[in-house]
Amino acid sequence: MIFGRSHSTFIAGAATILCSVLVAEFAGYWLHRLLHSDKFPILSRGHMIHHLLAYGPGQPMRTCAYREATLHRFSVGNVGLEWIAPSAVVLLFSWAVMLLLGVAPACQIIALCTLIGWPVLMFSYLHDGMHVEKFWMSRVPVLRAWFLKARRRHDIHHRSIDSQGLMDRNFGIGFYFFDRLFRTLAKRHRSLNWKGYRAALKRHRLDESELRSLRNCSQALFHKPD
Repeated sequence: MIFGRSHSTFIAGAATILCSVLVAEFAGYWLHRLLHSDKFPILSRGHMIHHLLAYGPGQPMRTCAYREATLHRFSVGNVGLEWIAPSAVVLLFSWAVMLLLGVAPACQIIALCTLIGWPVLMFSYLHDGMHVEKFWMSRVPVLRAWFLKARRRHDIHHRSIDSQGLMDRNFGIGFYFFDRLFRTLAKRHRSLNWKGYRAALKRHRLDESELRSLRNCSQALFHKPD
């Protein structure tokens, strides 16, 4: 009886984690697409500072230290408001659904922790590592192949821009099954659309002075005198 109860508890916990990861990936995919759609210009502009100034299509995708795009803006760590606000809505909606469905309190806690932890791991920590030289995952044999493949697809995301100035490929970070499902997956680089790049700068009112400011702030943060 005790074994059966423990087994059921384990299955319920594992299923909760799996479902929560899928929800987090699904929400992260569509939120990333939303930030590139310009449907909410204030949110999109914050995200495009990362895309057009810190790691623009014509720039190296990796630096010795991660260039934060949230300097002088509200953020939690290096996660800007453009991610925090919609993610909070998703989290509250998910909690409300679990309450309506009568999900056990323990499973609710597991789900909420996963819905917070997985995006932090994938869309913050792993993502930042993709823009840092010699990130540790690129040197660990068991992770190297997966990480380099995911990083290459993220590089393609940064350089795939249409004529309206919108990035339109590879919205996943570590995994791209929703890109495959919704036909936004690109496995190869294409020629840089400079017309689209200039259109994006104009659309989001970004200029080189902001880029210089971003670089100067990054140098001040990561190259402090001894």
